[in-house]
Amino acid sequence: MSARPVLRAVLVALSLGTGACVLADKDINFEDAAIANRNPVRLVEATMLSSEAELSCDPDHELDEPGTCPQPGVDPRDVLPHFLDPAFSREDDDGQLSYPFVFCSCEEEGKRDPNTLLTTLYVEDQDEEPRTRDPRDKIYAALLLDMPQGDSQPDNYLDYRRYVDPTRELELSGTPYTPQRRRDPQLRELDLGGDDQTGGIDLCNGGSRVLAPGFHSLTVMVTDRPWFRPADGGIGSEHAGVPDLAIGATFDSITYVFYCGSATQEGDPNKCADQCAVPAPEGQ
Repeated sequence: MSARPVLRAVLVALSLGTGACVLADKDINFEDAAIANRNPVRLVEATMLSSEAELSCDPDHELDEPGTCPQPGVDPRDVLPHFLDPAFSREDDDGQLSYPFVFCSCEEEGKRDPNTLLTTLYVEDQDEEPRTRDPRDKIYAALLLDMPQGDSQPDNYLDYRRYVDPTRELELSGTPYTPQRRRDPQLRELDLGGDDQTGGIDLCNGGSRVLAPGFHSLTVMVTDRPWFRPADGGIGSEHAGVPDLAIGATFDSITYVFYCGSATQEGDPNKCADQCAVPAPEGQ
């Protein structure tokens, strides 16, 4: 008996069998084991949209202010700029000008700058457990101060740890946010200064040292894996601020530039001598 009739019989049997048994593809997820991290982590900020773009999200909405298209966090008009210009001013309800980005180095011991940086950043990472839809990745953040371009040891510039703990996992956001035509972003919140009793980050005095007058940079780094740790390192040896790309980590960053005035410099245009003050005791 030749092999051809046998093969024909097998094919016929298989075709009859598939007609009687159909496997549903519901809740079946095929994953390449070599790809452990499908979706990157990213910092997301609300952005201004044209009126036409806003209305495209809801043509029946009466447009009177931004907010028709869902975006995370604050009103896009209030998003923190990446250059915190000390000359920027805004008028309050009483018609008085205020300068929200005037920060001061208070060289006199015990004094602090009451004008602090207080904002919330939003981080998304769509990786989730297929059945429970719970977040799969843990997100970590670090603040780096005055990191030079091209430096091979970013972890040397880790600072402001009292405000942002680089070993602490970011929590899911309680802010309602459902983007259109996209999966759940698994939005997390990063509070800059929100958990500290001072009510914000004292940029010029609240780090490891009082900053010299002049321009400085603050880099916010986030990653979806624990920070890189050398093979011969022990507990506490992680390089916070250095993503571990070898294990599939992704990362994102934002850099803010700010200026520190001087409380001791004669003729300081920021009037830091008047702005620096001794903090009030707790409870007052």
